[in-house]
Amino acid sequence: MTTFLLCWSNYLMKLLRQIQPEDELLKKAALGDPTGIAYLVNTYKDFAFTIAIGIVSNREDAEEVVQDSFVKAFAALGKFNNNAKFSSWLYKIVYNTSLTKVQYRKPPPVPFDTQYTADLPGLSENQSWDALVATERKKYVTLLLNELAAEDRIIITLHYIAEKSIGEICEILGANKSAIKMRLLRGRKQLETALHLLLSQEKRNLL
Repeated sequence: MTTFLLCWSNYLMKLLRQIQPEDELLKKAALGDPTGIAYLVNTYKDFAFTIAIGIVSNREDAEEVVQDSFVKAFAALGKFNNNAKFSSWLYKIVYNTSLTKVQYRKPPPVPFDTQYTADLPGLSENQSWDALVATERKKYVTLLLNELAAEDRIIITLHYIAEKSIGEICEILGANKSAIKMRLLRGRKQLETALHLLLSQEKRNLL
């Protein structure tokens, strides 16, 4: 999908959510309505893929996990508790499906998948510089995230990128709060230390 079509699709999904609350779209999806199903897939597929590839470490397997997870979610959507967040419920399915995928194999390490800032034509000098800085920051974070243990990486991503609370992460991963807090703190410290060392090395290489 081109950048234009992707942006247009995201815009339509946001507009649809403004017109119809998500709980109404969930009800439609539970009845098999294409509008509700398309909304849920387009809204949550990207981060579902991020979770999957962070565990299975393979794009083809990650795509299969996401597809299987949506099939499972839609099949059980009639039993979904509307008082909960659909995103947390879905990501839990993705997480468990990913674990099942790698249960009998040891995945090789691969770069952690993120979406980089696209090169846009007609940007001013300052905008181009800001885009470059944002891209470089994501590159370093991606590199360092890949050095973390898989579950630490998922926790960091859920908390800081998906903006999930500690309680929601506990629900997704099936862990207690103290364990999540400990791993979140440890992962953050590891990232800070590694980033400091990496940037120091980059600075020395430039001198």
